[in-house]
Amino acid sequence: MTSVTKATSILAILSLVVFTGCGGGKKRKAATATAEKGNVELNVTLSGTVKPFRATVISAPYTGYLRRLYVNVGDRVKKGDPLVSFSPNLTDDEQLYPIRAAYPGLISQVHKLDGDYVVQTGTDAKVLKLEDISSLYIESEVPEADIAKIKAQQKATIRVNALPDRTFTGDIVQIFLSARDTDNAWDRKGGTFPIRIKVDDPIPELKTGLSAIVEIVVDSRKDVIRLAQEYVIREKGKSYVTMAKGNERREVELGLRSDAHVEITKGLQPGEEVTFPIFDAEE
Repeated sequence: MTSVTKATSILAILSLVVFTGCGGGKKRKAATATAEKGNVELNVTLSGTVKPFRATVISAPYTGYLRRLYVNVGDRVKKGDPLVSFSPNLTDDEQLYPIRAAYPGLISQVHKLDGDYVVQTGTDAKVLKLEDISSLYIESEVPEADIAKIKAQQKATIRVNALPDRTFTGDIVQIFLSARDTDNAWDRKGGTFPIRIKVDDPIPELKTGLSAIVEIVVDSRKDVIRLAQEYVIREKGKSYVTMAKGNERREVELGLRSDAHVEITKGLQPGEEVTFPIFDAEE
């Protein structure tokens, strides 16, 4: 082989080595997190609906006619105010005996007009709805897996889809002692337990029937060492972190865990940095 051929072959081999080395998996700067002092909160998140303190649907006591409607949607009434009167026919000489408000409240729905034919039963029987909105509540249901964590007087944070810029608070005031019955005899997921949360300082825009998301703090640790959850590796019943300095693997002991953070009870000090390596896929 000539000198030129040898040189060409060596250059080709070196080029192949360099190309192969560049094409393999390459390590980029690993993400890091720092152990810090802070709070760890364990939350239960539920969906719910805004409800009044109490509500009454007024329907016709018999099949006949709506003789007079005394209220409109949005009217506020006092206890004893007339709401609606009925009669079996439309004769003018009949004395009317109106149905009256059992308590002060707001007329939230009206479904009929003066002179309408009404029936005593069925889906078309509803005439109007009276709501006592002196206080508002969120009604929700807790899965059986979480019910042991829920206690009366626990604080809740409430967000309503229709009011995305507002956050409300409330207290749990009622917890059912038995699960809601299900019609599905083959349902193996377990029952749910209805709860009621009284809303603090409701506003007029918080209307009954709106959907809500509720977060209840069921456990918390204040001013503890915490770390982002994803940096902790669990193997064979033990927990580990990888230190950013020296890539040392260190065992740690954990306390309360939330979706975002975990309490570190032993093995890390505030300010220590941990990491986990990230590799690019082969090109």
